[in-house]
Amino acid sequence: MVLVLMGALAYGGGKDEKRFTARAGATMWEYEEWALDNPSWSGNEYDLVATVTFTHANTGSTHTTEMFYDGSNTWKFRFTGTRTGQWTFTTASQDPELNGYQGSVTVMPNPDPKIKGFLTHVGNKYAIQTGDNAEFGGYLFNVYMNQQEFAMQYHQDKPGPIQDIDRVDDYFDAAAENGFEIVFYFLTHHVFKLGAIQQHEHGSVNPDLRTFRHLDYIIRYSHRRGGRVHFWCWGDAARRQTPKRLPGGINGYVDRRLQRYIAARLGPLPGWSMGYGYDLHEWANNDQLNAWAKYMHDHLGWQHLLSARGRKLKGPYNIISYSGFGRKNEITTTNHGPKNYQEVLEDLKADTSQPHLYEERHTYLRDGFDLGMDGSRRLLWRLAMAGGMGGFFGYYSQWFNKWGPYKGKYPNPEQFRTHKTFWRERFLLDMQRANQLCLSGGCVLKDSKSQHYVIYQEDTQSIQVDLPRMAGGQSAVAVDTRKEYQEIALGRLQPKQQRIKLPNKSDWVIAIGKFE
Repeated sequence: MVLVLMGALAYGGGKDEKRFTARAGATMWEYEEWALDNPSWSGNEYDLVATVTFTHANTGSTHTTEMFYDGSNTWKFRFTGTRTGQWTFTTASQDPELNGYQGSVTVMPNPDPKIKGFLTHVGNKYAIQTGDNAEFGGYLFNVYMNQQEFAMQYHQDKPGPIQDIDRVDDYFDAAAENGFEIVFYFLTHHVFKLGAIQQHEHGSVNPDLRTFRHLDYIIRYSHRRGGRVHFWCWGDAARRQTPKRLPGGINGYVDRRLQRYIAARLGPLPGWSMGYGYDLHEWANNDQLNAWAKYMHDHLGWQHLLSARGRKLKGPYNIISYSGFGRKNEITTTNHGPKNYQEVLEDLKADTSQPHLYEERHTYLRDGFDLGMDGSRRLLWRLAMAGGMGGFFGYYSQWFNKWGPYKGKYPNPEQFRTHKTFWRERFLLDMQRANQLCLSGGCVLKDSKSQHYVIYQEDTQSIQVDLPRMAGGQSAVAVDTRKEYQEIALGRLQPKQQRIKLPNKSDWVIAIGKFE
């Protein structure tokens, strides 16, 4: 059963007064939409520029977005509240039909606790808006891809979940079953013609409205379920999945038209991030990638995290991305993925100003890395315990897997669900590594007030810790990461050196302190 998501209805005053009726009761982190008719425009509808600036009455903070064409001589614009209270807005355009409109919208708190705001970062940690007044919580960014049931990169027997939105809830269900809440989508030339994967499959130079209506649904559906979407915009040059041969080429006038449309239509929607694509070393240089990211950020209105696999984009709201396995691999000596915990640690410490993502697809049983069930589970925990490195997991397609034949699925998805459940509300933005506190060789994260600790150690039946500066006695629980989530009460630990005995030998995690 697909959840039907109704967009906000558009309404406004007469053309002469150019004032929209005031809206009350908008919900934080859910978008509102307005529409204007413009039958007199005779040029390319996607090149007409009209901006809308929203201003928060109490703080003066602003969001500036663009209108987007939605067919039938109609231009629309969207807004999502990032603070409660009243926002006013004005429109501006050289086209008189879209210029000079005014209005207001009042934003109320979101009553659904699982709905969060826009994803951003604080230093090299991912952060998500959790409340009014720029309140943020820590976030673990792990992407799930399922190319077996929901193939998107290559032609297959049945449509992928971009073409067939009836499959979107199934895709998200599969992610949740495996303990993930970020699902991966591959756009490529769908953005110009729904169903087109390669350049030669369409002759369009304008965004396809059918595709973007599907993307509206995909993003909103995932967000309302408490999840997110990570897109790759482009793909492999040999498979003609790039913008290189569009008129004007990379960042040319057709590509910019598309970028501006993505920013105008999807920018106000929380719940998504975007990577430029894969195998970028074959067809895009650093200048082109940074120019793309800058142009997108200049037009988005609401910031979304951007990445370019294997590259370090410059500036805030950009992800430092890695590809390959190990620091030296068959592709390049500068792109790499995690070889072990120490390498993850070194990568995160190398730049503390931006978030990091291993954007290589660490798919189940992929050759070149220990990606069986144990290896995949341990990788998830090591990424978190290093300080919040992002990861990319899932399955390759049975239609395409040059690393071997069809390999099946994760045999113990409950282990990933345990990881997700454990970290709910426990990954704090002020947590720092303190591995020296684990005398038995595990990993430690602690908060700045020494009230909250997370201790993780593999293949052990006891963990020895030294917590002399812990803020008084604190309650503690242990969780066996190889099983369905279950907390084992350890009582109240005191600020001293101690050995914690555990029921059996396994990979254990301990949470100390009251996490809220």
